Amino acid sequence: MTAADRRPSVTPPPSPSPLAPCLTRARWIWPESLHWDLVNCYALFRHAFDLPTPPSSAPLFITADQSYQLYVNGQYVGRGPGRGFQSDWPCDEIDVASWLRPGRNAIAVRAHHPGTGNYQYHCEDYAGLLVAADWGEVQIATGEHWRCRRQSGVRRDTVTASLQLFRQEHIDLRVEAPDWMTPEFDDSVWPPVRIMSVPWNAPPWHHLRPRGTARLEEPIATFHHVIGTATGPAAPDYATERQLGHLRHREGLAHQPTDASPDRLTFAPSPAGHWRSVLIDLGKPHLGAAVLELTGAAGGEIIEVHHFETCTATDSSITPDFKPDSHGRLTFAHRLTCRPGSNHHAFYHPYGARYVVLVVRDNLAPIELRFQLRSTLYPLAAHGSFACPTEPTLEAIWQACAWTQRICSMDTYVDTPSREQAQWWGDARVQAWNTFHLDGDPRLLAHGIRLIASQTTPDGVTYGHAPTIAHHCILPDFTLIWILTIWDHYWQTGDLDLFREQRPAIDRALHYFRTWTDPTTGLLRYDERHWLFLDWADLPKNGQPVVYSLWLLHTLDRLTALHEATADAAAAQTCRDWATALRAALRARLNTDGLLTDGFAPDGSALTTTSVHAQTLALITGLAPEHTAVMLAQRLLPAASGGTPDVVQPSAYWLTYVYSELGQRGHGAAVVDDIRQRWAAMAEHGSTWETFDPPRGEFSFSHAWSAHPLFHLMQILGGVRQTAPAWREVDITPTFHGDGVDVTVPTPHGPIRSQWQRDGDTIRGELNVPAGITATLHLPDAPAVAATGTHHYTIRG
Repeated sequence: MTAADRRPSVTPPPSPSPLAPCLTRARWIWPESLHWDLVNCYALFRHAFDLPTPPSSAPLFITADQSYQLYVNGQYVGRGPGRGFQSDWPCDEIDVASWLRPGRNAIAVRAHHPGTGNYQYHCEDYAGLLVAADWGEVQIATGEHWRCRRQSGVRRDTVTASLQLFRQEHIDLRVEAPDWMTPEFDDSVWPPVRIMSVPWNAPPWHHLRPRGTARLEEPIATFHHVIGTATGPAAPDYATERQLGHLRHREGLAHQPTDASPDRLTFAPSPAGHWRSVLIDLGKPHLGAAVLELTGAAGGEIIEVHHFETCTATDSSITPDFKPDSHGRLTFAHRLTCRPGSNHHAFYHPYGARYVVLVVRDNLAPIELRFQLRSTLYPLAAHGSFACPTEPTLEAIWQACAWTQRICSMDTYVDTPSREQAQWWGDARVQAWNTFHLDGDPRLLAHGIRLIASQTTPDGVTYGHAPTIAHHCILPDFTLIWILTIWDHYWQTGDLDLFREQRPAIDRALHYFRTWTDPTTGLLRYDERHWLFLDWADLPKNGQPVVYSLWLLHTLDRLTALHEATADAAAAQTCRDWATALRAALRARLNTDGLLTDGFAPDGSALTTTSVHAQTLALITGLAPEHTAVMLAQRLLPAASGGTPDVVQPSAYWLTYVYSELGQRGHGAAVVDDIRQRWAAMAEHGSTWETFDPPRGEFSFSHAWSAHPLFHLMQILGGVRQTAPAWREVDITPTFHGDGVDVTVPTPHGPIRSQWQRDGDTIRGELNVPAGITATLHLPDAPAVAATGTHHYTIRG
């Protein structure tokens, strides 16, 4: 596969840019050259101008490859852009009116280019900044009159913070003026742009597009709950070490327990060749970039920030969990060297962590330090809610799920804010369902659908996450899930335009699956070039796994419905015929007990195992309705109560499909009980985990693919389930398990509220259904009734 094969097949539209005419006057700029010496390159840009009267509205268009941090008149405004591909590069529009003032103003930018790709960026070996604005008398456009230079004091040969992320930041503040972003700063010694600049639509940035999602929320939060202190001798190479995580591990990470919350941290002088550190508990996992403020520096003191998800505590010590040889090579750390006097620095890259170790080295006098985080969160509003006053454990689980969704929503859905920050698409489907019940915003899902479609193999298989350089992460089953998320977007919004837009990519993918269908068995064959994921569970994946073909069947059923919705009868019939043949091939794998076997081994022999996964997807697709009872009794219900020996159990991620089927088929109480048991420890930690018992210091303890109890609890106990596109119709079937709940579900028509409480042997409920929704209420031993507006009911329970 060539580099060109891996790049997105986006046809750039003609000029001008669809964003604003002023962008056509802007040019991409970068110090020295757009494509030379870019590895871990930080660059500073400035443009000063006079503004007699600030406008009431001042839209500024800005983007950078790979990213920027924007300042106006010395004040931090925000970061961007969202991730994307250069041929259709995202550009932000920011109203900066509130930062402008009469007289002299300055726009300043700190930008970064990694020089390599990772799990969120596809490098094209070009860097650049592009800025434009038209405010009447004042027009701004990057070009030769701007000032820019590489940022001094930044060490560029540091290691990456993990296999999947950017490099650690090591910066010496002694060699950088602290006021470089203010209007008063004299930038006359900075060189103007001289070497190279290119138009806004020059390769590789053929076209600019609007961001398409909301800008990040970046509030500052202060944390000073100290739970441990330590001191010790420094390693001989501490001043030159480029791998800070390993350095601190060699020196010892154990801390003596303490409990203090001072407003500012005071570090006593360290003996020569020694360090002091404190261990801070953030209370729950957070996502953000570290911000340090300190006073009393003589100059030359070294401050390090190390981020961890978990700690191991004994009576005598608390030790952050760190594995130098973890599969992700995790080493989340930054370093700054102080200038004399006061120091303030906001590190560039955000990390996810619950625990932070602050290390001070070479301080010959006391210094005071304040640690903060600048959050980097997508602005998910809490339009949805879940209250269960008599079940604090369930409330805590729901809150942990909601918070996990928050910290796993950045410029796109990410699997975890810790190890990868990658847009894994199987995870993203679960996150979209959570978002629809928490906030209702479909933009992150639509944005991700387009990004996934923009990076495929030549034969149409999407990458497991995108943008990416991870060519070992091509997952054909996630391609099927990608198609299913187009259905999910339609189901949430009622909008078919995204489906129409993605038809060419869908058709290419379907051609791949036709090619890999065995002509004898009618099932999909394993393609050893790619990673067939299916689940972390030890399912059969080589040969012809039934679970793989079931995902295809489910996809074909949804595509049939989408084609019918767009009045494409021919395409609908093609998918229907294929699904009919595949359904027959799958039914041939039912055993005499009515369970679906797991397919064929690589040598062609028939498998006799009957996984929970296969039975669940058989129920989802309606494969064998006559065997529903046995599949529920022998596989799904046991999976929600500890599992059956010798039967492969679903992971925390895959259980969402089991729970959905059980909840819809009258077994919601069993799901709630299972969630209460399995997620209680996660709730105590403050976020959901990658697995039920993840290895510390290696797997993620903040993973959104297992945050699905958020919507299961709402659907089961509140009973609200969507039954038509765009929430035009809903069924409300509360599960009266416990003493009561109060659930609010956002919809495009307004919120649906379902509340009930138990009073002795009586249950009293109230529904609030907005106009535009046809709701049907189902109560035990009673006929279904229409529920409109405010609807009350009373039953014996």
